[in-house]
Amino acid sequence: MNLKDKILQVLKMKDISYVELGSYLNISETELDYALENNTIEIRTLELISKELRIPLYSFFRENFEGFNFEKEPYYNINIWSKEETKFNLELKAIRQEMEDLKAEVRQKNLLIDALEAQIIKK
Repeated sequence: MNLKDKILQVLKMKDISYVELGSYLNISETELDYALENNTIEIRTLELISKELRIPLYSFFRENFEGFNFEKEPYYNINIWSKEETKFNLELKAIRQEMEDLKAEVRQKNLLIDALEAQIIKK
């Protein structure tokens, strides 16, 4: 997958058009196409693209970004094209969910304890 394909893939995932990206960069689609196809794009431009798309600059040089949630994950510290990172993120998400479930269970048990204590005091 070339750089332009990666950018297009992220644009699609974030529901941003190629024209909007060009507008943000203050360059035409044609100029952006030329720079991407001829590998003449400046690092400043790539940096602006990464900021606009909220993905790390180095991620343009990775293979894929399956399973990455752009809305919930910080864009600056995730290797979005790494299968290991995806696996790690899924495991982390499961652990966080389990922690939330356990917290809810503790809250319920505390309510039950409070109710039982109130009954004991009334007697």
